[in-house]
Amino acid sequence: MPALFFSLIVALFISCITISAPAQAEQLSTAQLQQIIEKANQGDIQAQSDLASRYHVGDGIKQDIEQASFWYKKLADKGVAEAQLTLGLIFIRGEGIKQDNKQALHWLNLAAEQRLATAQYLLGLAHAEGHGVEVDKVKAYMWYEISAAMDDKNSVEARAALAEQMSLEEITKAEAMATEWWMKFHH
Repeated sequence: MPALFFSLIVALFISCITISAPAQAEQLSTAQLQQIIEKANQGDIQAQSDLASRYHVGDGIKQDIEQASFWYKKLADKGVAEAQLTLGLIFIRGEGIKQDNKQALHWLNLAAEQRLATAQYLLGLAHAEGHGVEVDKVKAYMWYEISAAMDDKNSVEARAALAEQMSLEEITKAEAMATEWWMKFHH
């Protein structure tokens, strides 16, 4: 199962990059890069996002995961859910930085609170498989339930598979936890 988790993370990570990567792939001139950096340092969210994506995949500049993480963190601190998700994935993989499940879960939780079904699903996987947390089927089911309510097909399948390993009492508890979470973050 851990190999499945890693494979899924890689696939999700690649899809996140594809969604956020800038369209142009030409090398940036020093002046162009400086202009983007200036705007980013002034707090321009689009410039910060552009830099994060470019550094992450090496689009127009040399790939630098530490710089990508720096800019993703700036965005994540501003509440940009996609940056929180991407930062969580970087920490899960330990891509270019030290792997840190605690940081990964922190950022995934913040993204989940903003209704990103992928983050909710990944939190379910973390609890189901014990990545950065103790294995907890009830919490895993709770996250799958929340993500499934957002029409995440992976969560629907994972929830069904997990339900086969749980008692009715555990499922009822997980559903109550999901309802409580939903009321807190969706109203």
